[in-house]
Amino acid sequence: MEINPINNSDINKFQIDLQKDGSDFERIIQQAIKDKDSKKLKEACQQLEATFIGLMLNEMIKTIPEDTLTGDSLANDVFTSMLYDKYAEILAQNGSFGLADQIYNQLSKKV
Repeated sequence: MEINPINNSDINKFQIDLQKDGSDFERIIQQAIKDKDSKKLKEACQQLEATFIGLMLNEMIKTIPEDTLTGDSLANDVFTSMLYDKYAEILAQNGSFGLADQIYNQLSKKV
């Protein structure tokens, strides 16, 4: 098995994704604090955790060799990406990682 090194384009794409999601998260957090809405704050923290887990899972799948049974196709890539995004959402809702809880505990002091 060969592990490909990370190149600059992958790092730049990752940073762009985080900046895009981060600005939305920041806007939602500021609004939740302003409105003193702890439910909205909790949901935003879970969304951030789901985004983080989704990015992690999508990067992890790149290390798995191509499956000879299903091959390498756009349809397979799209399905796998959507499946992993759903896994990330479920993991974040269940509190499996605990990242959302930690963020919420820190930010809830301002609500």
